Amino acid sequence: MAVLNTKKNLAICIPSGRFVDFSFFKSFTQSIGQIMLSYNTAVFTVSSPMIFENRNEIVRRAFAFEQSNAPFKFDYMLWLDNDIVFSFDQVKKLIGHIEAGEAFVSGVYYNPLEGGIKPVAYWAKGEGYKWLDESELKGNMEVDSVGFGFCAFKAELMAKIFEKYAPRPFNIRLLDSGSLVTEDQVFCERAKEQGARIMLDASIVVKHAKGYLPH
Repeated sequence: MAVLNTKKNLAICIPSGRFVDFSFFKSFTQSIGQIMLSYNTAVFTVSSPMIFENRNEIVRRAFAFEQSNAPFKFDYMLWLDNDIVFSFDQVKKLIGHIEAGEAFVSGVYYNPLEGGIKPVAYWAKGEGYKWLDESELKGNMEVDSVGFGFCAFKAELMAKIFEKYAPRPFNIRLLDSGSLVTEDQVFCERAKEQGARIMLDASIVVKHAKGYLPH
């Protein structure tokens, strides 16, 4: 009697510019075997200077994969930037939140800003956003937006957003002030339209390849 495959289906999504940092590649190769043992896994990547369009093309390819392999459906999507250093345990903990019922969750990573560093997460401020301060990080917390360097969410959430906003679930918005609402922030807005909370687990801290960490 055949044993049913009860593993969940995972799409790993990696938008890329021209170069992939070796520290990311090392993290990926050291984690992908365990990821594949835990989930039915497919990896999608697109490379061009237009990162937000890379994200959109990855989504289109993931759904095309589903259509060509019907009735197969992805359960989760994991998004990784190609300059993030991470471990399988961090991936497992991140997706564990989705398995426990959250629709969207991100880990913490840092970007340089004004001579220091800030976690890539945001509070809404008027028509735009302001950076979260490191002192505000606490447990598993709800925020208004995050970057997409290390996050996961239910694939059905992406399907709902894609149905409404195809072919670009990710987009950018220029404000009258001249500042830009990024594709990550716009996607988070659209996720919240669908009833999702944007969760940030402050205990999952991944490292930028360039070494941005608070300590």
